[in-house]
Amino acid sequence: MKEYDISCERWREYSFGEDEDTLRVVTIMTPQKLFISASGSTHRVLNSDGVITCVPAPGRNLCVLSWLAKDSDKPVAF
Repeated sequence: MKEYDISCERWREYSFGEDEDTLRVVTIMTPQKLFISASGSTHRVLNSDGVITCVPAPGRNLCVLSWLAKDSDKPVAF
């Protein structure tokens, strides 16, 4: 499993679904670390409260990933 520091993000959002009727959004506030499974099929995100959320990786199950960086001059940390 690969681990990345994503503490530069204010929030991270995973969107799933084909249309408005099936759209689901998972928002993770103050994400700290991203863990990517060896197969790349899932993301596990640890937030500042110690909560871990497991979601399909972007591109799987129609998943789309969005985030807001804390520093707009450095929108990506890795």
